[in-house]
Amino acid sequence: MDEFVIVDVDRDSEIQHSSISQFDRDLGTSDEILFEEATKSELLYKDFNSEQEAYDTYNDYAFKHGFGIRIDKSKSQNDGSLKMKRFVCFNEGWKDEKAKNKRAYERLDIRTGCLAFIQFKIDRLGLWTCTKHYMKHNHHMILLEKRHLLRSQRRVYKENLQFMSTLRCSGVKISAALRAMKKDVGGSPNLGFTGSDAYNALSAEKRSLLDGCDSHQLIKYFAKRQLDEAEFYYDFEQDEDGCLVNFFWRDGRMKRDYEYFGDLLVFETTYRTNKYGMICALFVGMNHHANNLVFGMGFIFNE
Repeated sequence: MDEFVIVDVDRDSEIQHSSISQFDRDLGTSDEILFEEATKSELLYKDFNSEQEAYDTYNDYAFKHGFGIRIDKSKSQNDGSLKMKRFVCFNEGWKDEKAKNKRAYERLDIRTGCLAFIQFKIDRLGLWTCTKHYMKHNHHMILLEKRHLLRSQRRVYKENLQFMSTLRCSGVKISAALRAMKKDVGGSPNLGFTGSDAYNALSAEKRSLLDGCDSHQLIKYFAKRQLDEAEFYYDFEQDEDGCLVNFFWRDGRMKRDYEYFGDLLVFETTYRTNKYGMICALFVGMNHHANNLVFGMGFIFNE
């Protein structure tokens, strides 16, 4: 096995060298090396003016070799400014099996404990210098025709979001807008994001309209009604950032109407002309006089 040298650049001290064999022993890995980016780093010692520039450069480099990246650990000065930041291969680490909040569905786990990473030192002037670059992977690289699907390569830009929002306000479905955008740029690989990314970005934009004041007042109102009315029920859902995304409620009369006339139930989600662009989700039925009844009501961001 050839020896690869990782160099730690410190302008206030001597250059420190450590062999890759010692590095592997320190991290406790014995995985087989399936891909090596190069024998010599093209990014080591290079300077960058910002975090975004450093990230974009390494992301472009990763795309060329066929792997994705994500942000890893960082260290800060006493005043809170960054002094070190590391970006790693998207296969780095292992999935946390002890997570408390188990979901009904889980994302596909592709982590293999890969050790490939790049590390930057940030000086007081905000200059980012690449000080470490480990280039060996314990997994195969992504094929060229599928690299545009890597998470780090997908991004919905503000212009894309504005274009889709304008078309949607004009009555054009998002799926149709996506087809038009793909045709305009010459196919999905040139678009830069997937359909799921587009829907998530649009949902995030709508969530930003629902400020904390309105959502807190709503939940307080529901909680008060539940205390005053024995049969009042409500529920709500938050995203990973703690923002309100969906909520539902029904009172005692709605409950009794459902007990009597619940044989016919329609879930209606076509009404969405409200301040926040949320979908009004109605549970509707019909009584013996052919009059409509509401069994429950909710507002959701994504049907």
